[in-house]
Amino acid sequence: MIDTGDLTMYCHWDKGLVCKKEFYCDTCEHQPAADDKENGKAEPVHIRWAEDYWSGRYPECPSCGNMPYSLERCVFCGQRFLPDALTEEWSKPPEEVRMDCPSCGGKSTMVGARARSNGHFHGQCTVCGCVVME
Repeated sequence: MIDTGDLTMYCHWDKGLVCKKEFYCDTCEHQPAADDKENGKAEPVHIRWAEDYWSGRYPECPSCGNMPYSLERCVFCGQRFLPDALTEEWSKPPEEVRMDCPSCGGKSTMVGARARSNGHFHGQCTVCGCVVME
């Protein structure tokens, strides 16, 4: 269960269960097989790319409206996706970025990557272990 104060979070797959996976639905033991989901046997479609308020882009399933958590198939409804230029780009591993550590001052010791959706940096210092997420 996610600690959200008085709010109880229920399993996406079985509404009678309290979520103990912290909504990591793609690894939930209650998740049905992909082909058994609502759109599991539907023809593949192009993924929809939505824009957030920071002008970042993120994938959205055109069938159920959820973030699919995969560029190949929606975790929630099973919809398969056709590849396009943006999915090809997002499928590549992120480029490593090195920065100076704001905590220990180490030069180029902060190693991480920039998010494709909004350009924010997330990394960890190889010297002092400081973690930064912009």
